[in-house]
Amino acid sequence: MSGIHERLAALSPEQRALLERRLKRQGIAAPDTASTKPGQGQAAAEAAFVPKHRRREAAMDFSLFFFSGDGSTMDRHKYGLLMECAAFADRHGFKAVWTPERHFEEFGGLYPNPSVLSAALAAVTERVELRAGSVVLPLHHPVRFVEEWSVVDNLSDGRVSVAFATGWHPADFILAPVQDPDYYVRRKEELFKLVEQVRALWNGEAVPFTDASGAVHRIKTLPRPIQSKLNLWIATNGNEETYRQAAEIGAGILTGILGNGFAELESKIERYREALLRHGYDPQTKKVAVMLHTCLGENDEAVRAKVERPLKEYLKIFLSQQRQILADYDGMTDADFEAIVSRAFDKYYRESSLLGTPDKCAKLVETLRDIGVGEIACLIDFGVDRETVMESLALLSELQRKFAFDKELIP
Repeated sequence: MSGIHERLAALSPEQRALLERRLKRQGIAAPDTASTKPGQGQAAAEAAFVPKHRRREAAMDFSLFFFSGDGSTMDRHKYGLLMECAAFADRHGFKAVWTPERHFEEFGGLYPNPSVLSAALAAVTERVELRAGSVVLPLHHPVRFVEEWSVVDNLSDGRVSVAFATGWHPADFILAPVQDPDYYVRRKEELFKLVEQVRALWNGEAVPFTDASGAVHRIKTLPRPIQSKLNLWIATNGNEETYRQAAEIGAGILTGILGNGFAELESKIERYREALLRHGYDPQTKKVAVMLHTCLGENDEAVRAKVERPLKEYLKIFLSQQRQILADYDGMTDADFEAIVSRAFDKYYRESSLLGTPDKCAKLVETLRDIGVGEIACLIDFGVDRETVMESLALLSELQRKFAFDKELIP
């Protein structure tokens, strides 16, 4: 273990920065290299962290987040866990169910279209919000997006909410309505332009679009949605400029703890709320939601044993893409790679997840509440068996009750 720690520490600043950016893009904290012993420095820093404020009266919402489902499975009931968990969330007062947009990879391949899945969930739920987490908006024509989600809003009686993301896989952009080599490069700029069009269409405005002959049509979409305004979120891997842009349009934030630690997240949330005020929005009406891998149990070691294999597989999928960064270092073996994964798992389990007993997890929830997080999006489909997931949800329901503003609203 110490050998791989030395190799990681020997990365140049440029290599280290590249590795961290790629891992953070996937919501994975980079292994520590700054301390003299593996993990000590960051662990000590997080243990010593004290939020600037105590928000004991603030509520914390809990939602369920789906992201990792295996699209290659031949199981005839491959959406059974999603449907069962959504029904549980609906009965037990969870705030929302998030489903993502993912393409062309087995990992996450169960979720190519969150509007289709949300339409299905609308039929088996009555109260829980149905959210996209996230729609890669540059892959969609705004008219088609609004048409689809207006249908879901009607089917759900006005329970739709959508987080938007820029996307980052170049191959995904074969689906984009514009086949322009520069479109991918400017995808973030395009995202915020498209948000303006989506909002106008959702609000019932006539928006001009050009057809194949060059004629301009002013389009109003049908059917009309139930909600007069679409509740928007912006997904970010921690980019401060994205926080600012989300505040500018009055959108919520969907993010993770990533590798930045609590102090940096707290600072970004403060600046986000200041920016909301500057742009005329009430910060109390906008939330920051943090995605956390979640599995609760009565015994910490038993939980660790249950989640170690699937979480390590999750980490391996993304870390394996980064091995070329370390390829210049002599003696880089499969054992070294396993050591990196083990170190990353230890850090993830210890600091950045709702994994373990309710008491252990409650401490993290308290910290996130105090730094201004308003919701925890609990990622539950990362390879743990169904029985364990459902047992975890029962404990998670009790934990959310502890942090609810009005406990009478939680069944």
